[in-house]
Amino acid sequence: MQTYSHLILTGALNGRFAQHLRAKEKLPPLRSKALLLGSILPDLPLITISIITIGYDILAGNFANGAPGPDAPIGHSVTQQLFDVWFYQNPWVITAQNLFHSPLLVPIFMLIGLWAYRRGKQWGATFFWLSAAALLHTLIDIPLHVDDGPLLLYPLNWTLRFRSPVSYWDPNYYGREWSIFEHLLDLALLVYLFVRYRPNWQAWRQRRKTNSYQ
Repeated sequence: MQTYSHLILTGALNGRFAQHLRAKEKLPPLRSKALLLGSILPDLPLITISIITIGYDILAGNFANGAPGPDAPIGHSVTQQLFDVWFYQNPWVITAQNLFHSPLLVPIFMLIGLWAYRRGKQWGATFFWLSAAALLHTLIDIPLHVDDGPLLLYPLNWTLRFRSPVSYWDPNYYGREWSIFEHLLDLALLVYLFVRYRPNWQAWRQRRKTNSYQ
């Protein structure tokens, strides 16, 4: 799933989490900002590395004839090297990609956050909800990747992935069909968010307008 779709979906679920937590006193209070950040956090390291490699390729002239296609030889650009080789073999890239993508590791982060919260640490609730959103992100990603999904047992195993018949991006594995569904879902959720938060937005604008006259 696209990174922005994770953010939209988690934003739509944010209110549901708040309602559910009213009856769950043992869980930390909801931290909406941490939840939203956690929804995109698993992808941020690779996005950052990609921006750096793309910038390097542009400066080096590797994209002078356009971005390389899927049949371009490995090593045509640093960015292609990143996704074709380093993604699977470089321990630093693997760690950056799977630190918050691992379905084995992220629940441990949640437990750490819960443990800290119950001992009065202010950061505990934030880390719990940051990790909870990252786990939701991961659970969605696993069935939407053919051979490039999250490592299921990282850091114990650095190669095991679930091979899904569906890819969110590859047209050879229903990528076009999924993309249509995903963006229709995004549109529906954005409409839902607009309707849900429009009164809050109008109230905020009214308060701002009132304060400007004082």
